[in-house]
Amino acid sequence: MLPELMMRIWDGDPDERFRAVDMNRLAYNTNILAREAGVEQESFMEVTRADQFYYSEATKLEGLQKAIGDAMGVPLTIKTYWHAGRSLSYSDFERWESNNWALYKTMGGVGERIPSDKFLHTVNATLFAGAWRGNGPYYMDLDVPMVYADRDVIAYVPHTATLEERMAERHALLRAVTTGDRKVRVWALSKRPHINIPMRMTLGVFRMIETKTLTASGWAGSGPWTQTITLSNAVADAVIGAVETMTDAQVRAFTSAGISASAVNGTSLTIRAILEKPSIDLPIGVMYNSSSVI
Repeated sequence: MLPELMMRIWDGDPDERFRAVDMNRLAYNTNILAREAGVEQESFMEVTRADQFYYSEATKLEGLQKAIGDAMGVPLTIKTYWHAGRSLSYSDFERWESNNWALYKTMGGVGERIPSDKFLHTVNATLFAGAWRGNGPYYMDLDVPMVYADRDVIAYVPHTATLEERMAERHALLRAVTTGDRKVRVWALSKRPHINIPMRMTLGVFRMIETKTLTASGWAGSGPWTQTITLSNAVADAVIGAVETMTDAQVRAFTSAGISASAVNGTSLTIRAILEKPSIDLPIGVMYNSSSVI
């Protein structure tokens, strides 16, 4: 399954810094694209700051990009004359990123390239119905390039999920764990989902947290029910949760209602109760980001 890949833009700004992590990211991304294209992957070095560039690694990178492009019929700009004394500049980084981007988009990749000083800290994935393994509990393994074993990641079903996807999430009792660098395993601890479920993963923590109240009289509709709240900043992704000020009755009502985020529009966040309409006011915690790039 093709993961969401981060690809940067290099334009020669004097403050740009091409680091070891960028060389490793380019190698990893290219191998992922090779796998998806059915091309044999390369064995790249995991470089460090002290040894982040080798002519031999650049040759392997360009050769692999050419093999993928040839296999897919995608024209790329390739330079193969790497040798000692050859100059290295931002145009080489930009060519590598552009080549990978052309291949990635041809494969159906999502998102956009980002400036060289930014970081993609929220990525999308899909839990495909046919990809679950095991006999219960069920699981699937995902490639998530930004994840490392020593970093915290929040995994959640996003506000774009449909009612059917939310119900599948609820019945499955999903749980995500990091199993190693760039690897996440998602468990379905109860029922095996029979439809695809969207998932997002955010590195670290959400940057904004606010407490709001869902009033008993504020729900609209005849089931599922919705209520819109206003936050202090524009919303890109949001997760709704219980707060410590809740009473036992409020926690039970929150859980029984099946409450989650369902739509965003600027600073407005729409909340959906899919199982029942709460009859009491509910204080909630809203964790959110205003952008998937920082």
